[in-house]
Amino acid sequence: SEVGNLCRHRQRMIRATRFLRRALRADAGASAASADGLKFRFNTPTSSIIGEDTVKMVLVPAVSGDFGILAGHVPTIAQLKPGVVSVYKTDTDISHYFVSGGFAVVRDDAVASVTAAEAVEVSELDSAAVNAGIAKYQGEVASAKDAEEKTNAEIALEVHEAMAYALTLSK
Repeated sequence: SEVGNLCRHRQRMIRATRFLRRALRADAGASAASADGLKFRFNTPTSSIIGEDTVKMVLVPAVSGDFGILAGHVPTIAQLKPGVVSVYKTDTDISHYFVSGGFAVVRDDAVASVTAAEAVEVSELDSAAVNAGIAKYQGEVASAKDAEEKTNAEIALEVHEAMAYALTLSK
């Protein structure tokens, strides 16, 4: 009926208006935040690596794909995979940290945080120990007696392979 069509059209217009208002608010917040940079926190359960600092950009290894965070980034929660978190204070002042996993949270007020299960500066990784770990866990995957043993070995192998890749980035 014509009344039903008008009601549906009105509902779509209301939804579109709400969406537009949110986008405009986010855009205004992003413009203000971009001038100051991104406020960033980086923690593990046992330490605060970066308490809160203003940075230019952060790159994170998310399960859904690596991505960069700048001031004005859309609010996001992402699970991290083993990989490198790169913190760009400036174009030339860059710190690289290996994380075994965790979460990245980006809020709409230009504040982002990474909470990692474990984190270490890439420069502190020992390539001999990483290569020995890869060989060990490849053997454990091949000789696993049940699904649980195999899964645990595959996880450890994935972490060691990610560390090996991280070492190639620091050269």
